[in-house]
Amino acid sequence: MKVRLLGPVDVEAGGHSLDAGPLQRRAVLAALAVDAGTPVSIDVLTERVWGVQTPDAPRSALYAHVARLRRFLGSAERGTPEAPADHRGAAGKEEGGRGPVRLIRHADGYVLEIDRCDVDLHRVGQLLAASRTGAPGDPRQVAALRAAMDLWRGEPLSSLTGYWAMKVRRSAESQLIGLAGAWAAEELRLGNAAAVADRLAGIVEAHPLAEPLVAVRMWALCALGRTSEALQSYAVARTQIAEQLGVEPGPELRNLHVAVLRGELEDTYPIRAYPIGTPSGGGAVRVAGSPVPRQLPPDVASFVGRTRELNRIHAALAPTRDGGSPPVVMIYGAAGVGKSTVAIHAAHQLADRYPDGQLYLDLSGYSTGAAPLSPGESLARLLRTLGVAAAPSIPVDEAAALFRSAMAERRMLLVLDNAADAVQVRPLRPGGTGCGLVVTGRQPLAGWGDVWAVPIGPLPVDEAVALLARLAGRDRVGAEPEAAAAIARWCEGLPLALRIAAARLVARPGWPLAELRDRLADEHRRLDNLEFDGIGLRSSIAGTYERLFGSADPSARAAAEAFILLSTAGGDELSSSSAARVLARSEAYAERALERLVDAQLLETSAPGTYRMGDLVRLYARERSLQN
Repeated sequence: MKVRLLGPVDVEAGGHSLDAGPLQRRAVLAALAVDAGTPVSIDVLTERVWGVQTPDAPRSALYAHVARLRRFLGSAERGTPEAPADHRGAAGKEEGGRGPVRLIRHADGYVLEIDRCDVDLHRVGQLLAASRTGAPGDPRQVAALRAAMDLWRGEPLSSLTGYWAMKVRRSAESQLIGLAGAWAAEELRLGNAAAVADRLAGIVEAHPLAEPLVAVRMWALCALGRTSEALQSYAVARTQIAEQLGVEPGPELRNLHVAVLRGELEDTYPIRAYPIGTPSGGGAVRVAGSPVPRQLPPDVASFVGRTRELNRIHAALAPTRDGGSPPVVMIYGAAGVGKSTVAIHAAHQLADRYPDGQLYLDLSGYSTGAAPLSPGESLARLLRTLGVAAAPSIPVDEAAALFRSAMAERRMLLVLDNAADAVQVRPLRPGGTGCGLVVTGRQPLAGWGDVWAVPIGPLPVDEAVALLARLAGRDRVGAEPEAAAAIARWCEGLPLALRIAAARLVARPGWPLAELRDRLADEHRRLDNLEFDGIGLRSSIAGTYERLFGSADPSARAAAEAFILLSTAGGDELSSSSAARVLARSEAYAERALERLVDAQLLETSAPGTYRMGDLVRLYARERSLQN
């Protein structure tokens, strides 16, 4: 008797497939079979079977399923009415005299006593291990790969739902995709192109991102003279890769496509080492060949100024020759100051230095309404882009090592936008000396000594007016230079505010610039007039404040409280003593709060002990004080 998980969950006895019962009962069987021979606690079983939708009496429900599974397994072995009669006798006597299958209680859990080779998921791992021991062409290797492929009947744990089933399914599929590539390579070497083309058709359809499988099936189709089908297979794969990953297929698949088009395909399939996944506990397998990602957002045509900052970024990312770690550039500054624009503009200028592609990821560190990406989720996205599918359960340090390995031989630029802190970024540092890393955030990366820090401040008035002219029209701005300069000052030289102001002017061609100038001069309407089409300076500042306000760190929450209170202080500048009076706390307490707000880019400091809150930030803080 065998338990089968690589497809619908069922039991095979005497060559017959036996239905193990309702969905949850099959989930119990799968939850035990994945750890065949090892006790599984009731708590773990409950989580695997029901996840967060635990019934009112989970133990009673579990006991009922276990009792019925025991009767079912016993009937299957005896060949009684619940199982076909033509396999009467213990399943253990069918193959080599293995012992009977039993489901027994063990401490606070259960164990499925079954030889692991009688669970197809584990049997595949054993066969793959056997296939690696022989040289290419060894009949035993081919036989092991064929036997392993015969165990793959469809989507693993099909019809089972929940996070645990999904995790096992993805890990098993990674293993099976590697298996299919290795099997197909051997079959092509033996001249069995028809078997490869037919068997891989459904697998490639289910896994269109598995570029090695697309390639090997294209070879098989061409060997059979079915060139048009090979070209169609490439077209489908290219569309799926572009839609799901936002990249082009890797060079191997693209080169194969060109060779097919030109009729220059080699006569003999080039055998290469196909990755074979690991058993269901974790690991990863490469499922797309070497994609060349071009993920940078479009460059800004209206870019103005920042010459000094761009020169520093270019110098930092100059090709390294010392074999050291890849250079890291940290672009930081206040909300709306244009950090992302500078990073993306510089990355486009430097694209030629990184021929293997450019990666871009918004970490949502200060986005309102969206939680910052965790290092695990960020790594998963980056690995998928690079064609490496990691098991969902893989620890962050292992995923980071996979990422470094995937980047080690490449020359790629990675842009990590809107980072919250160094903890969010540290695992994402690439390993290749030919790579470069650009990070944007509202404060420098702490604890990274070898970082090129590039602070970004507001634009000077002349550059702010030039940006406004590019966006709203040179003639229009040139006709009202004083109003344009006043708008630039009310926007405090912040590119985000200037772009919003320009958008409002473009949408209102009948307005003179003086109208917007007067609206911005009114502090009660200023933030409202710096909102357009769902984008506004208010929400940008809110991202910083809410990160402090919602922090688990008491000092961050104290700084958020001080921020609101300090907005009521008169005058342009603050000192630690004047802040202490406003907060009704000690001067030491006030200085700690002030410095924390400087770190968060909510205050400016031009000299030790001297602080200033910008007018736009002050207006936001006063609005929040009325809401609190």
